[in-house]
Amino acid sequence: MNTSCNDADDEERDEADQETCADVLILADENGPGIKVRFHNPKRLLYPPKAAVHLAYFNCCQEIWLQQTDLLLSTLCGIIGTKNHFEEKEQNMANPTQRKKALSNRNPGKKKRFFFSHRLRRMLLTAFLFISLVATVSTYTIVDAYLDNAPKFDPNIVMTPPETPFIFDRNGVEIAKLSGAQNRILVPLDRISPYLIQAFIAIEDERFYRHIGFDPEAFMRAVYATVRERDFGVQGGSTITQQLAKTAFLTHDKTIGRKIQELYLAFHLERSFTKDEILEFYLNLIFFDFNAYGVEAAARTYFGKSAADVTLAEAAMLAGIPNLPGRYSPRRNLDEAQKRQRLILSRMAELGKITRGDVAQALQETEQRIEDDTWLAPLPKRPFPFFTDHVKLQVMEILSNLPGYEDSLYRGGLRIYTTLDPRTQQVAEDTLNNDRLYPRTRTAAVAGQPLQPQAAVLVADPQTGHIKALVGGRHYERGVQLAFNRAVAATRPAGSVLKPIMAYAPAFEERLAVPSTILDDAPAIWQRSGQPDYAPENFANVFEGLVTARYALIRSLNLPAIRLFEQLGIEKGMDYAARMGISTLVRPGPGRANHDYNLPAVVGGLTTGLRVIDTVQAYAVLANQGIRTNLVSVLRIEDRNGKVLYEHTPRSEAVLSPEAAYLTTNILQDVVRVGTATRLRIGRPVAAKTGTSDNSRDGWLAAYTPDIVAVFWIGYDKNDGAVPRPWQLSPAFLNPIMIAAHEGLAVREFPRPASISPAIAVCNKSGKRPGPYCPPANIVSDFFPHDQLPTEICDIHVEVEVCRDSGRLATQFCPPGSTIKRVFLNRPAYLTTDARWKGGPVGRVPADARQKPPTAPCNIHTTSLAAPRDVSAQYKQDGTILLSWLPSDGQQTGFLIHRQSPGQTAYQPLTAEPVAAFSFIDSVTAPGVYSYRVFAVNAQGVRSPAVTVTVTAGETATETR
Repeated sequence: MNTSCNDADDEERDEADQETCADVLILADENGPGIKVRFHNPKRLLYPPKAAVHLAYFNCCQEIWLQQTDLLLSTLCGIIGTKNHFEEKEQNMANPTQRKKALSNRNPGKKKRFFFSHRLRRMLLTAFLFISLVATVSTYTIVDAYLDNAPKFDPNIVMTPPETPFIFDRNGVEIAKLSGAQNRILVPLDRISPYLIQAFIAIEDERFYRHIGFDPEAFMRAVYATVRERDFGVQGGSTITQQLAKTAFLTHDKTIGRKIQELYLAFHLERSFTKDEILEFYLNLIFFDFNAYGVEAAARTYFGKSAADVTLAEAAMLAGIPNLPGRYSPRRNLDEAQKRQRLILSRMAELGKITRGDVAQALQETEQRIEDDTWLAPLPKRPFPFFTDHVKLQVMEILSNLPGYEDSLYRGGLRIYTTLDPRTQQVAEDTLNNDRLYPRTRTAAVAGQPLQPQAAVLVADPQTGHIKALVGGRHYERGVQLAFNRAVAATRPAGSVLKPIMAYAPAFEERLAVPSTILDDAPAIWQRSGQPDYAPENFANVFEGLVTARYALIRSLNLPAIRLFEQLGIEKGMDYAARMGISTLVRPGPGRANHDYNLPAVVGGLTTGLRVIDTVQAYAVLANQGIRTNLVSVLRIEDRNGKVLYEHTPRSEAVLSPEAAYLTTNILQDVVRVGTATRLRIGRPVAAKTGTSDNSRDGWLAAYTPDIVAVFWIGYDKNDGAVPRPWQLSPAFLNPIMIAAHEGLAVREFPRPASISPAIAVCNKSGKRPGPYCPPANIVSDFFPHDQLPTEICDIHVEVEVCRDSGRLATQFCPPGSTIKRVFLNRPAYLTTDARWKGGPVGRVPADARQKPPTAPCNIHTTSLAAPRDVSAQYKQDGTILLSWLPSDGQQTGFLIHRQSPGQTAYQPLTAEPVAAFSFIDSVTAPGVYSYRVFAVNAQGVRSPAVTVTVTAGETATETR
């Protein structure tokens, strides 16, 4: 449409008329529909709906910039601005000086007129009406478009705002609010201090009870401030109703569209609720910093009291925070918060809500309490943060499987009932936060990183699966909503803690072994395709030889565990571990270079490592007589009205027989008595297993009783440090935790199944019943299933005659008396270490290798010697006995004489050294029969067979034999 002033009827129009004539064009530019006024001088008016507006008024030399807050309001402001200009123009023309100055600016060649012609006025009026019509239509179109995109008005959103989920312990006692949610506690208006209500009304919306959701006066004041300050963001003027609409339904974007939607929703709120209801919704919804939403949570966070109990001074400071929480929070900026407080108190006094004396008293209270350091309550610490973090994740997983409740965690005001034992949890946190228990390595924080070494512990009831305590690190990081939880998220090298889970318990279950089964702790090597040979070592780099399964597990020897794991079958051992609760095992697969289905897994060589929570689950099977009951932390979830949304159903599975569980447990009790966990002392029967990864980077201690199972881990987050002797450190952490967990519980023994026999004596080198040659030190007692009782007699201990002089097998050449019968261990063959074993020097063998019987004959006594000839004995009247003989072959160097006196059985030597002569005189005093043995000896000490002769004292007799 084009309306021009150049018609035929304007021939008499003067120059002034020509200067003020304009073309009016309706067009659409790139920013949307607009109105363009083109002047002949030329001046232009461009009014797009989504751009800053530059208004050039008719016959104006002044330009005004306006903030386009609302299209209709902006148009109105333009009209008001034009009217004001015309009035200013008329006043100027009424002034003679100004009038003269204006006339002097005219073209001197023409006669000037100082008033609008009738035709010009008519055209301007037409143009103005047309522009107003177009503006109205454009405004309607734009507003309608914004309202089409407005959120649907849902009263439930303001009636049921996001409410803090509460967590309860195992006794139903509230212990915490769920972190990460909005900390909000809904309260009715009559439980909010009147001071707090009046403070908010005074500073935010003094005409709250008089307007209908929109306050034009406040809005125009905000527009004026915007123009004056030349700040073109959409500013201020929002009523409490508008703020509620924005907070509940909209984003915080400062756009014209959001402002239109805010007004629309505010009108809906006013039609749907009373003023008191709107005020209550508002006070329960607004944000006060430090995760406090609503006045109740804010009063507790800042002053440690309910919103009903705040003083006037406290109310004024709380009311100042929501406008700019980061600026006016007294915890962040006390000076700014006090300025805001003074402003609010002043406004309350101006409105007649309080007196000036009340203001002075409130300010004095504030200053005095700040000086006394009692103004703000201590910032509350989040109780039991690691446990509640775990609960949060569990609840999110549970709700994700409940259709219609997926997003109710932060909106539903849930009541979450857990398994937490507050006493045990507190002791666990205090213990892990006790820096004195840690080694003096790197306990100082480095560049804001967590202290090192770190630790984690988890305590549970093996029968119910209830997690009683969970701590995922020392000193929970402040300022975080979800810290790294090492008890459930970290995977660490396992060391030996998996040996009972992967090898021993499964082998007992499969009837491949019993505690007295013999395993060889001797060097062994396994060849692996495409990899170096596997030559495992023990922790101390020594090999102990033949040992029982009990001893091997007590001492945590690697080679016996690997041999048993191989005998069991890797696949079967891993299957048992998975069924008992180990969830991090990596199976082999296409394109997967690393996996866990290999022999090193049983001694801790896992690809991704082991989790504390999985280890607790696995050891709980042993504690619960072979029954796996899944661990649980969340028992029940209710909504704010008490409706049960979820209730835990225990799930159990028999993984091991009671016999296998008991035999494993009985061995692990010895780990505490005489093994690697002797420092674990809790005043009741307890079973335990330690674990240490390579270079002592990780330390594990798994311990359990019939009532409690707990697992402790210590190590470095980045696996870049060593923990000295972790098996000695760990009990200092676990002792107080286990004692606290058992508080009030009766002392119980591990029940022995009826199918397990009483202890039976066996040889600890053969695993069989003791034989005649088993040394007493090798006889032990152990338990057996009734159908696996030992029946065979030990045949590994053997008696062998050896030469005393050579230590080798005795031969016929060894002289009588030079041989002895000794007991030896006839153990299997073994390997000797070479360069492939990296843990120690080459040439190492099992410790019992030296007990093997000799296989070579004596190398000292290699030839025979003839006995003396013609040996005789004659009694003399002087009481002596004369012995005489002749040499046999001359190889002898002397003769030895032994005597057996009357009434004796043993022969005693008569000379210390061999006699070179061929006779010997023996003096006797008592009558009776005397027996003599004569030996020929040579230079090597070889003796000839003895020749025996007897004689009776008191008569002469000779006998040779």
